[in-house]
Amino acid sequence: MMTAKEVPHMTVQALSNAQDLYKSTRADHSAMNRMGRSQELVRYYDFLSMLSFAAIATSAWQLTLFQATPALENGGLAGSTWSTIWAFFLFIPIYLSMAEMASIAPIAGAQYHWVSEFAPDSWQRLLSYVEGWLSTLAWQAGNASGMFLAGTLIQSIVLINNEDYPSPNWQGTLFVMAVIVMATLVNIYGSSIIPRLQTPFFALSVVTYIALMVVIWVRAPAATSTQVWTEWKSLAGWSPVPLAVMIGQLSSMGNYTGVDTVAHMSEEVKDSPRKVPRIMLAVFGANSLQILFTTITMSYHLPDVDASLQDSTTYPAIYIMKAAMPLPWVTTMLTLICFFLMLGNVSFLAATTRDMFAFARDQGLPFSVWISKVDKDRKIPVNSYILSGILCTLLSLIYIGSSTAFYAIISLGVIATLQCYMISIGCILWRRIYFPETIPERSFALGRWGVFTNATAVLLCGWALFWSAWPTEYPVTAATFNWASPIFALTAICSIVSYYYWGRKRYVGPVHLIEDRKLM
Repeated sequence: MMTAKEVPHMTVQALSNAQDLYKSTRADHSAMNRMGRSQELVRYYDFLSMLSFAAIATSAWQLTLFQATPALENGGLAGSTWSTIWAFFLFIPIYLSMAEMASIAPIAGAQYHWVSEFAPDSWQRLLSYVEGWLSTLAWQAGNASGMFLAGTLIQSIVLINNEDYPSPNWQGTLFVMAVIVMATLVNIYGSSIIPRLQTPFFALSVVTYIALMVVIWVRAPAATSTQVWTEWKSLAGWSPVPLAVMIGQLSSMGNYTGVDTVAHMSEEVKDSPRKVPRIMLAVFGANSLQILFTTITMSYHLPDVDASLQDSTTYPAIYIMKAAMPLPWVTTMLTLICFFLMLGNVSFLAATTRDMFAFARDQGLPFSVWISKVDKDRKIPVNSYILSGILCTLLSLIYIGSSTAFYAIISLGVIATLQCYMISIGCILWRRIYFPETIPERSFALGRWGVFTNATAVLLCGWALFWSAWPTEYPVTAATFNWASPIFALTAICSIVSYYYWGRKRYVGPVHLIEDRKLM
């Protein structure tokens, strides 16, 4: 990998050849040049295909359907409905802030790169190093949670067709492993055709979603508006009810995370400085509509919350579907949902590997040279795919011994992601307050609303982080404790120790490339 000082100024012909090979625009070359990076990945994605990619990767309506249990247990129908609404407003300043940073630095590293570029000079190396580790943790945990949902949903399909099926954890783990292998192989061997398939698959997903919602509204038993908007419950032991509602909002907040998938794919989007922030906000808008409508639809068709939570599949959404359609159609619909979740796993794994690849490229991980190697023929980080698949497989083994421990990994993804958002936005807030003249020009700018938007985003991330750390059930035992918090704290401590023992000898942060280029 060439450093900024080793990248020569390109002639017009050389620039044209590079643009043809990597499908870059002049704006892309300028952005990479400013960040001290040479183009290594092919820019296959335009606005529509990347919007479709991110919408599929985040799987907004599917996750809303199958991650509703914590909100229903802690808050009831009203808690689930209202927490989804206020979570939407909570994430508006967060994604506006990240869209601006993505416009300044459209690069695969995203948050840890933004921390390095905008943090105080004396803190940038340590902060960006820790942020890089926690970002890697967030994406690997998020990747595992998506694979887990697809794998266990396959078990649910078997269970609804055979009530005597015992659903052992070890078989669930095998299903998860099969999904992991599929997602890894498709990414490695289908990397050049995946961008062309994103838009038609997204369109098919939308058609399936509309069909499902129509059937539920027409055929499923209905709850009253009083139940949906005013019936607050605490079914998991927490008291008083307002405290339970605050704890139950974790699933609602988790549904909105992941839109920064676009930022991690920046080096493969044409005209990224202009398009990436706009795609992020478009995906956030599209996802929000699906999340809000899905939540309201579920709430209006769960007249008996207790019965839905006791369904043999453990998914209230399947309880609704069984009440709205015959078993063969439930099986068909769940099979389609599994298919779309697997497509989402393929896309999310791609973004996960880009995050790891970028941090390794900056010498932030052990075996960084191997992890950051780009395959010369496919122009993708194959080794990063392999390592992510192995890590996800190892995480899935936890489910054999304890479903609670694996659920902690899922919760960990949300906590680590919120922390990454908070630190990176906090750094540009600091830069905006003390050295606004040093913020580079960008196509998407918050202008005079920048300080207010960034400050609000940081406060809201802190609020969300506090409640994400709570156990979802009371009384709290070893089985019900939210182990995500100590795992997150341990990772943060280990990353700091790693920095002083090993990292500071090799890791200087991506900002040094920007500074070096300024001196050229």
